[in-house]
Amino acid sequence: MVQSNYYCSFCSSSCRCYFWISLFQFDSIKTRLQTQHYDSINACIKKTYQEEGVRGFFRGVIPPLVTVSIIKSISFSVYEKSKSYYKRVYPKVFDQNTMLSTMAISSWAGSISGAFIATLSCPFELVKVQKQLEFLLLQTSSISTGATVYMRDLKPTLDKTVGAGLPVAPVATPPVVNKPTSSIHTCTTTSLKKRNLYTSTSSWHSAKDIIKKKGITGLYSGFSLHLVRDTIGTAVYFGGYETTKYVLSGGEKASRGSPLTQFLAGGICGIMCWIVVFPLDLVKTLIQKEILAPHPTYKNARECVHDIYTRNGIAGFYRGITVTLIRAFPIHSLNFLVYEQTLLLVRHLSNRD
Repeated sequence: MVQSNYYCSFCSSSCRCYFWISLFQFDSIKTRLQTQHYDSINACIKKTYQEEGVRGFFRGVIPPLVTVSIIKSISFSVYEKSKSYYKRVYPKVFDQNTMLSTMAISSWAGSISGAFIATLSCPFELVKVQKQLEFLLLQTSSISTGATVYMRDLKPTLDKTVGAGLPVAPVATPPVVNKPTSSIHTCTTTSLKKRNLYTSTSSWHSAKDIIKKKGITGLYSGFSLHLVRDTIGTAVYFGGYETTKYVLSGGEKASRGSPLTQFLAGGICGIMCWIVVFPLDLVKTLIQKEILAPHPTYKNARECVHDIYTRNGIAGFYRGITVTLIRAFPIHSLNFLVYEQTLLLVRHLSNRD
């Protein structure tokens, strides 16, 4: 049974990896909407495409491509092991065929799983955020890649603003040369042409840059927010799934449920999870965005929360959630459907043997 759970976790996570990559552009748009100001989702998409092309929607795709299958496999495995353990140790509380018991055990096991995987996924998510915002960060500073970007070297935009519509200030003043000779003029022209070429760096380069400037612990910048987000989010994720499946199946067959029940429960739990944790994710992203900035906008999470609430109220904490919810339903509904059906198939084959 344990091997079956591991196998199903791997199959489900591999499937999720495929859909994650297919819908990664939604995550990229979400990060931009969280950290920059756009008039609408369409404005964000249009501006990103104008300035960065298609590749702009897939910056930072390598870290999740490498880790999402492994981390989600571990997440499902830890969840199943924790659920089995606490059902065995506390059967009167966690092993009852009631909605309250189902909600309690799945939420508790989910929180354990979330806290565990947060320690593994934080560095990769930090690098992903840095890569997704790489072009925007380079437009306003010389951080992230260590390259200096001049205002006059940037790709032209309307009204001399960043893709988010924020005013851009030059980060350096080039030297002024009076009456340059032809040789100096040629040299200057050549150097300007070189600076006009924007070269995107790899995720590994971004990780090394963080380590160089912040040390190895720099990869865990924003970890406390990441830990709280994943602990609460995964609890809601698994708890919401099992509870929704229990309700939709009438309670009698909550352990299985029909494929349609599994599909709907997966999509609903994905939406529930993001609605609960999105404010945490927003604050985390804003903090992680500026880890290499010499003068960060926010000194701590409390200051960030206060600023968001002062400017936009509660609605400010849900900036960019629409595109996230659009992406959440198909990914998580198919994730659980594949997991449950693969588990049934493995059990069927095991019984035949």
